[in-house]
This record gives sequence, structure tokens and C-alpha cells, in this order.
Amino acid sequence: MLPAAYRLRSAAQFRAVTRGGSKAARRSVIAYVLPPSPSEPTLSTAMAGLIVSRSVGGSVVRHRVARRLRASVVGLLPALPSGTTVVLRALPGAAEDPELSAQVAGAIDQALGRAVTRSR
Repeated sequence: MLPAAYRLRSAAQFRAVTRGGSKAARRSVIAYVLPPSPSEPTLSTAMAGLIVSRSVGGSVVRHRVARRLRASVVGLLPALPSGTTVVLRALPGAAEDPELSAQVAGAIDQALGRAVTRSR
């Protein structure tokens, strides 16, 4: 379970990350990462949100994919800089992908690297 302090909640938060963040795609997941802004006060922790649409599958499949994504990202959030926000979008092949955790980690690392390079 992703603790409440780590969760993105509003549509505005999701929109800010998906439109303003760096993006990295893998076979089954797309990661959007928005590093903390130097001008704004930073959050005490990194935060994450999930997008699992109907194209992934039925309700049971979507919930299973969301649980797998949550389990993958909860271990990565403490290692991210404070104030970083991450949105993970599951793609249709995510339900059958045995390497989903590795893809999540790789996509977040790549998007964070792009974000840091872009902010310099």
C-alpha cells in the first residue's frame, strides 16, 4: 500500500506532472517525473500517482496492475529527491509483463535523468 503522504490526489497534480515533467517509456509503462522547483517550497517526500485506463483490461486486471505498480514504486520513492512527483501510466501489455518492476525502475531513472538535465 502506498502511504497517504506519498499519493498524488487531485487532477491538477496529475496534469502538472504529465504536462510539465520529463517522460520515459518502456514496453508496459510510461513514467512522468517532475523534479522539485527551486523557487517553490519542496514537499517533505516524493509523491506518486497511477493511471491505469480501461485499455489495460477489465476491472480485475486494472486493479491487479495498479497493485503491482504500487508495490514497484513504493520502494523507489524514498530514494528520490524530496519534492519529486512521479506519475506512472500503465500500457495495455502491463498485465502480462513479468518484468514490470524492472521497467518501472528503469523508466523512472531515465525520466529523472532527463528532468535533471533539462533543469540545468
